[in-house]
Amino acid sequence: MKHAIDDLSALLDGALDPAARRAVESHLAACAACRAAHGRLAGALRALERLPAPPEPSPWFTTRLEARLADEPRPGWRGLPAAWRWRLAVPAAGLAAVVLAGVLMARHERGLELGTATELELLQEYETVASVGDVETADDVALIAHLDTLEPGGAR
Repeated sequence: MKHAIDDLSALLDGALDPAARRAVESHLAACAACRAAHGRLAGALRALERLPAPPEPSPWFTTRLEARLADEPRPGWRGLPAAWRWRLAVPAAGLAAVVLAGVLMARHERGLELGTATELELLQEYETVASVGDVETADDVALIAHLDTLEPGGAR
């Protein structure tokens, strides 16, 4: 068993189930370091028990506390003055719009790239596509087969 340091407080509080309590107690019988930690913790608890009980709050304590809390600025968005809310909201909205535009542009460009890739695959297999019926004569097929040998800007 590993050291029982994590279970000592639960043992002293009586919060362990019987099987876990027996396991921790048997470990304490064999482990001097855990026995020492158990003794220190038990001594600290006895010292705390000897302290006097805390005094009762005054009858007006709750009222004064609630008034002070009402005067304190609240953290977060609602605790900010109205002018600061707008000073923060406008740039945040602008930043969100820029991010959204970037995402939309990236998706659009990705769609264009996929479309171009599809068209390139189609061009590479044009002889096969041409045989489906879009090209009517054998001369058309021969011309298409030799399109890659033509020079750009040639005779018209």
